[in-house]
Amino acid sequence: MNATFTNRLDSFRTTLAYLGQPGNTALWHDKAPARFTQRVTDATAAVTALASFCQQQTSVITGNATDKDREQAELEYAAYRLGNAVAECCRATGNETDAAKADFSLTRWQRMRDATLLLNAQEVIRLAQGLSAGAKKATATACGITPERIAATVKEAADFEALIASPQQAIAARKAYTGLLRDRFNAVEAIFTSLDNLIDQFPSLTFVEGYKASRLTRDLGHGPGNATPAPPAAPVVK
Repeated sequence: MNATFTNRLDSFRTTLAYLGQPGNTALWHDKAPARFTQRVTDATAAVTALASFCQQQTSVITGNATDKDREQAELEYAAYRLGNAVAECCRATGNETDAAKADFSLTRWQRMRDATLLLNAQEVIRLAQGLSAGAKKATATACGITPERIAATVKEAADFEALIASPQQAIAARKAYTGLLRDRFNAVEAIFTSLDNLIDQFPSLTFVEGYKASRLTRDLGHGPGNATPAPPAAPVVK
């Protein structure tokens, strides 16, 4: 969720907190106009539902990124281990050309871009499968090229490929989520607009001005060195 949505959600919460202060609640709850009380109830439920939706969607997006990081790390290490075994086997049989295709340090594997990582891992798998099934099988086994290690690397490559194969789908999903989020925020804003239209009917000007101050959307996101003093709390009418 971007800063604009975060600031709007914080604004909603600030307004509800202001209305919920004991000294303020007595000025509006079950007082004319009666619709104000109902709309505060509506706003409270809507903000709770909106916050829950934002949390769920953030967890999904964060989870997807975490899954990719995990699968990438697992493939890097699996390809590194199998690659070492392939390189050793190739050198043992005098094949420096193929050894060079598999002999990467772990750091080099970790620095590869997604597509490059997958292609090199698949090449290591291809070489390993050829060595383990051919006349050099005994040497391959002695060097650590086993069916289990090959299968494990194949699995890691497939898992990683599944996560990077459809980037446009991920982009579309994020775009759809943003559109849905905007609609939900606008629906909540409509409830607060209703409160805005009713607030001036209350006789306490101090309470009314405090409410209007609480409705301001403040940009609370700023970088180091740009800190600004926190805005004063809205007054409580006693």
